[in-house]
Amino acid sequence: MKRVSILSFVVFVLINVNTLISQNSSSKQIIEEKVKNKSISAAGVVLSSQKLLLDLYSNREFELAWKDEKDRKDLIVAIQSAYDEGLNPSDYHIEIIENLTKSNYKKLNNEDAVELDLILTDAYVLYASHLASGKVEQSKIRKEWDIPLNTKAYRVDSLLAVSLKNNKIKESLEKEKPQTKLYKNYKRSLKKFRKIVSDGGWNKIPEGETLKKGMADDRIVKVREYLALEQDFPMVLENANVFDEELEKAVAEFQDTYRTDEDGVIGAGTLKLMNVSADEIVDKIRINMERARWLPPVFDNDFLVVNIAGFYVKRFTNGKEVFYSKVIVGKVHHETPIFKGEMKYIEMNPTWTLPYSIATKETLPKLKKNPGYLNDKHMIIMDKNGKSLDPNNIDFSQYSRGNFPFILRQTAGPWNALGQVKFIFPNQHSVYLHDTPSRSLFKKKDNRAFSHGCIRLDKKWELLMSLTGDSWDMDRINKVLESGETTRIDLKEPINIYLFYGTISYGKDGKMYIDKDVYNRDPAVLKALNTPVF
Repeated sequence: MKRVSILSFVVFVLINVNTLISQNSSSKQIIEEKVKNKSISAAGVVLSSQKLLLDLYSNREFELAWKDEKDRKDLIVAIQSAYDEGLNPSDYHIEIIENLTKSNYKKLNNEDAVELDLILTDAYVLYASHLASGKVEQSKIRKEWDIPLNTKAYRVDSLLAVSLKNNKIKESLEKEKPQTKLYKNYKRSLKKFRKIVSDGGWNKIPEGETLKKGMADDRIVKVREYLALEQDFPMVLENANVFDEELEKAVAEFQDTYRTDEDGVIGAGTLKLMNVSADEIVDKIRINMERARWLPPVFDNDFLVVNIAGFYVKRFTNGKEVFYSKVIVGKVHHETPIFKGEMKYIEMNPTWTLPYSIATKETLPKLKKNPGYLNDKHMIIMDKNGKSLDPNNIDFSQYSRGNFPFILRQTAGPWNALGQVKFIFPNQHSVYLHDTPSRSLFKKKDNRAFSHGCIRLDKKWELLMSLTGDSWDMDRINKVLESGETTRIDLKEPINIYLFYGTISYGKDGKMYIDKDVYNRDPAVLKALNTPVF
């Protein structure tokens, strides 16, 4: 009996000694062991920032990083506010962090203190990265997005180390957010429409006959209720079911928001837009906030931006919009690419060398039927060395898209597909801004996607004079046009131009516009944005 008791005592002692040894392993030893694993995990989660975790903790000799209570609290508050950035706090371990911080930090054993530390570090690194350059990997959504990914002069682990040293966690994350006016506008709109959602949103307006001024209909009351929420249109107590002049103006204002014809009449198209839910608008804002994180966090003092989905080009100087013009962009399957370029020169009375794809897909079939087509369109045909050829001496029937050896060029003149002027920012896509003889297409409001990828410009001379300052006016422009000579104008100061795709934009007065997702790009971004990180 004594022997059994002694044996039990020995086992008890051994178990407790092992437990004590485990408990007395220093936090430094536990961190070093964990971060040197091939796969670093904490609290049952494989962490995202594997390489950065090893570098960061190695540089601090595996000391705990989050011993200061203020740092921990500041990070928790910052992560909770990810919701205001259109992001999901759950992507940054918020539930795990809140659970681990319920206990008194000073009473945590070393193992739990390390788990919390690694989770906090991973959360900071991930959230800072998403604020700076987006959660969604743009190139995986569309390979055509060629605006360079935001890069910092420092690594996120270095940013964290400095922030911890100075107790500036909250401030450092704030600085990682885009500082552009566009992003701030998105945040303002997100707050407004989330408030509408939390208050119950708006009710759908039933279908029925077209509503217009002078009519009385019970559905008009719902229209008024909708406009009161969407654009702060004042409600009336008397004759709320009557479509009066003030309501007509409000409907036209709403139609302008969606860039549709402003006739003040609620037909099937306008009714469909009014029945877009507030939740859907919130998602659309979040999508565009993500796109804004793909752009530079601060723009140049002077730059041009083409919003492909908004069908416009703007120039901003010192933060102010100084030029605006409608544009026509690439149609579906000939999409205008997204990239950053540098506009260097302007060419008046331009010639147009047809891209090989257009020459073989569209022009060659016409040449097979009518060799005189080139003369009709003021085009010349050349060999690869630039020698002019007589089209009447060429048997076009023997050529196809795979063996067409010629160059087609349209001469300068009012017939030219590029119009009277083009604005060049050299790029791999051979895309530029140019005039067009087809001016009537600028009258279309809700869809101006008609080109082969280049950007057709409405206010051509206004842009030329905006870029050249006092050196060019209409008298000088007209003299060059009358000469018919191709004339190059080098810009004294090249200007950056961003070809961007955004389905929500803002006017000078801060009014929000909801643009058509002409290339159907929004759903893929939303899906990726909503996909949990862990």
